[in-house]
Amino acid sequence: MEASTSGDSQATIAQKTWEMSNNIETISSVDEIYRYDKKQQMDILAAKPWEKDPHFFKDIRISALALLKMVMHARAGGSLEVMGLLLGKVDASAMIVMDSFALPVEGTETRVNAQAQAYEYMTAYIEAAKQVGRLENAIGWYHSHPGYGCWLSGIDVSTQMLNQNFQVLYLHNFV
Repeated sequence: MEASTSGDSQATIAQKTWEMSNNIETISSVDEIYRYDKKQQMDILAAKPWEKDPHFFKDIRISALALLKMVMHARAGGSLEVMGLLLGKVDASAMIVMDSFALPVEGTETRVNAQAQAYEYMTAYIEAAKQVGRLENAIGWYHSHPGYGCWLSGIDVSTQMLNQNFQVLYLHNFV
């Protein structure tokens, strides 16, 4: 019994240490952060404050669900790169990632190739989500660099540009 208590306290200390070193903030009003206000989102998308200030976004909040799905997807990829999309909203200068989903892409040890199938899947997924009341927009993407750490390659920068162009067209036509 004593070993279990000691192990529990060590786990609690480790978790608190990780939370402090990563600026993890627990939000008490859980439901409010996930409420989607279509008018608010349309207003901020129309204003586009990030075009005037490239450092406009100061914070990102990621739901436990989205984080868990991303980690499981990356781990399942093993030594192959994986890619997925982030769904969420913008709230003041924060991006709030509410969900994520894996994309059907062809991954290798050093790159991930998104073909037309991935873009079709992405569009169909977002449209289907909206039909069941999930109004969040695609606000970003993720992909792994197994064994290489966290950094943006030239291909990643190009992918981000494509993603932003897709979002602008998609949001303009479907929000």
